[in-house]
Amino acid sequence: MDTDSLIKNWHAKASEDDYFSKFIFEYLAFIAFLEKRKFTNTRLDREAIQKLKRDQQTRDQYFNDLQNNNLAKEAWGKIINELNNVRLGNVNRNGEGAEEIRWWNCSHNQLDSKTQIEKEKVSGVIHGLDDWENMIEFWYSIRNNLFHGGKDPQDNRDLLVVENGYKTLNPLMEIFLNREQNSMQ
Repeated sequence: MDTDSLIKNWHAKASEDDYFSKFIFEYLAFIAFLEKRKFTNTRLDREAIQKLKRDQQTRDQYFNDLQNNNLAKEAWGKIINELNNVRLGNVNRNGEGAEEIRWWNCSHNQLDSKTQIEKEKVSGVIHGLDDWENMIEFWYSIRNNLFHGGKDPQDNRDLLVVENGYKTLNPLMEIFLNREQNSMQ
């Protein structure tokens, strides 16, 4: 199967089932698109994620579309409120404790490039509806916690972040796929 079909099929599969399945399939479409279509010269997920954090055109289009997407705005509001109550962290492989997410507040290629201001900013929260770099890090962290941590589909907080993660990632995938479709016409 070619990459375009694979991305489209994962994106279509994300419209079915429960929100855990939806998020997983949408994330698979997202990372495949980043690595196979948008940033083809990347070797690792992290490289593609960091490049997307610096992609001003995509950022602007996402925020422009967000103005007219009440579902996504409401989902970000729920995420922001929840993370303000309990910050997001990386759960270790044993499902115990949460470590600070090192790449939070960082759009640079290297962690040691963080400015003093970036180092002092609170980690694990979305600092507002214009916090592009941490919105992207949120999706990546949820994915990491699903595959390496202990996300539980019966836990209310886990369900909230995964459901709203899907509701906020889906519009970005729509942008990517519409852009691809328009460029082929």
